[in-house]
Amino acid sequence: MAAVCSGTVSITTGAGVNSHCMNEAALYFLGFALTILGLVVLAIALFTMAKKERFVQRMNRRRAITTLQRREKERLRDAA
Repeated sequence: MAAVCSGTVSITTGAGVNSHCMNEAALYFLGFALTILGLVVLAIALFTMAKKERFVQRMNRRRAITTLQRREKERLRDAA
């Protein structure tokens, strides 16, 4: 990046900033932005997967409790 942007002073483009430097800087920051976006998407995906796993575990516990409650009711009804 330093080699690209170490150009001479130009009257039309400013001090040390030529079109090639601008293109390289734009590509560099676009790559950085895409990397950050990818990390954000990955974090959201991991959070969603963990949330779904917790939901499945909670539903399994509820199902087990409901099954035990049903068995207890049947046992009490049969004993009466």
